[in-house]
Amino acid sequence: MGNRNTIMNQKHQRMPEQIAFEYRDRTQPSSTVSPHREADMRTGGRRLSHINRYNAPDARQRNVHTPEVMAQPMTWSERQARYRRPPAQSRGGNRLVKRTLAHTGVPAPEGQVRIVRPLPQSPMRSAVPVRSGRRVRKAGFWRRFLGMFAVLVLAIVAISFALFSPNFHVRQVTVAGSANPTLVHSIQTMGMQGQNIFLIDIASLTARIDAQPMVDSASIEKQWPDQLTVTVVERLPILLWQAQNKTFSVDSHGVIIGLASDTVGATHLMTVVDTRSKALIQSLQPGAHLNAGDVTFALQVFERLPQVAGVTTFTLRYGPVTSGGGSSSNGNGSFIVASPQGWIAYLGGADDTNPLDNRLIELQQILSRAQQQQLNLATIDLRFALHPVFTVKP
Repeated sequence: MGNRNTIMNQKHQRMPEQIAFEYRDRTQPSSTVSPHREADMRTGGRRLSHINRYNAPDARQRNVHTPEVMAQPMTWSERQARYRRPPAQSRGGNRLVKRTLAHTGVPAPEGQVRIVRPLPQSPMRSAVPVRSGRRVRKAGFWRRFLGMFAVLVLAIVAISFALFSPNFHVRQVTVAGSANPTLVHSIQTMGMQGQNIFLIDIASLTARIDAQPMVDSASIEKQWPDQLTVTVVERLPILLWQAQNKTFSVDSHGVIIGLASDTVGATHLMTVVDTRSKALIQSLQPGAHLNAGDVTFALQVFERLPQVAGVTTFTLRYGPVTSGGGSSSNGNGSFIVASPQGWIAYLGGADDTNPLDNRLIELQQILSRAQQQQLNLATIDLRFALHPVFTVKP
């Protein structure tokens, strides 16, 4: 007991660095039996357990070793040389090392254990920061700056070449979809030649071409590097409208295309003579709009009058009329059929409730009756449904 207390006191007096533990295997049980064990066996195991357990031999022994020389820490140069030292041998596979408490976490008998994670292939590098990093950062900044500056200069040169080089100025304008020389000349003289093909306003030019009375729709395409192609759809004339000493061509929407002499394919069309007031007639210019219903009604008269009434030679007039047949200045249009025989028939307008075929049938019946009775007709008024009125010459 005294010896054990002396050892414990020496342990507490030493520094922790000087204490090391080593666990060895348990001793094998001896074949010889102690006297106390023999006494227990003789008494049938009824021996009292008041024997001091410190006097019994311990299966594990603890040996304390004191290092003779204290290890000194390495200097900075020694650590750097150690880290940069190449590996002495290949570390490709797992190697066997002695099993220790640090690997298993519990005391273990002597033996070997295989390291699962292989050691790094490359030597460890020093964690000392590179002292030339500031110089490297400065060099990288200047390289990026010079690269961006070069790109900017190239962009400025390319833009200047595209904007000011005569190679990108419009030299030729091609008009497709029209054989009218007047229309083609008006489009080509809009000032497109000489403009830069990058800066030319396509939308504005398209709107200007669409505003042409002869053009129904238009589109412009760029042909690099210096050409433009204008594709137009012309308005198709279907009727001629005569106002005083001018005759205009009109399309199906009532748009006045232009003079009949300047319109291709308008010489064979039927003509309506406008007899309204001079102020209304002067407003008729290329690009103006007539009533589309009146244009459609006039075409129907030209088609149905020879078929229903048998009248092949006549003049179709358009003008304001009163209930008695005189002229008026209110602008309401009415169609009048003038025959070479000297009679005139008031057909009314396109918005009358009485259909055109009914009015033409009534006209045919009146003409047949006048022929049978040898009447010299003067006027025939068909504007009143079911009550046609006619007058004869004295």
